[in-house]
Amino acid sequence: HTAKATRSRPLDITDQELARIEREREADCLTVTMTIYIWYAIPSALGFATTAVPSSSRRFSAHRVVARHSRPGHTPDAATTARRRRRPASTNTRLYNLYDDWAGDLISSSQSEFTYDDLIMPLDEGSIEQCLEELMDSAYGETMFGRHDVPASVGITGSIEFESLEGPEAILELSGKFWHRRETVLGKAAMYLNARIPELTSVRVATPEELEDFEEVIDEFTGEVLYVDDKRSPDFNGDRATMEYQGIDPDGRGPFVFSGGGGMIRPA
Repeated sequence: HTAKATRSRPLDITDQELARIEREREADCLTVTMTIYIWYAIPSALGFATTAVPSSSRRFSAHRVVARHSRPGHTPDAATTARRRRRPASTNTRLYNLYDDWAGDLISSSQSEFTYDDLIMPLDEGSIEQCLEELMDSAYGETMFGRHDVPASVGITGSIEFESLEGPEAILELSGKFWHRRETVLGKAAMYLNARIPELTSVRVATPEELEDFEEVIDEFTGEVLYVDDKRSPDFNGDRATMEYQGIDPDGRGPFVFSGGGGMIRPA
């Protein structure tokens, strides 16, 4: 046995060198084993899926395996970006519009499907009408305008319409009864229009009287004030008067209370 082992190795290799070669082979086997463990076991434990790779590519360090799943300088492709921008499914059947994301400062974020490129519109009548529709059909508009069932159920009948365009100046019309102050309604519309249509220089109503929440009814013969007409919608639950008494701006909260989950609590 000793003679056979001696003949199976080159005569110029000493016992020490042979032992060193065996240790290197054992180290290589250990490296391959650890590499396979890193490639398959660790990603699986972290919830990553691994795929088969050519044998020549299986010797990755732990750093390189992690880098495959989280690359700091990696730029996602268009499909990935579109998926990230897609809004999560909602049980609310109302379509989301750009006003909601703009008001929530979500434009061009992962929580919005809209970008700042979508925000800017040309100055024309169609753009103004579209912006007003987005405002009235937004989540905020559902608390302000009488076209929606819940506000209408408490006497809110207010609406805002486009009247005319005079150069870079938009003229709007307020009609019906609002729970909010009429200047608040116009202010919300003006801010959104200016954000979407930068060419606009002014947004106003035709006459200052349209912004007054109270109107004096005067006797045409005597000139005396017969009574003061409240152009606001009814204070259906007394909250508006209570907040005014406490020195709180009612328009900051609005007519309705919202639950912790963001849903509107229907008025009694």
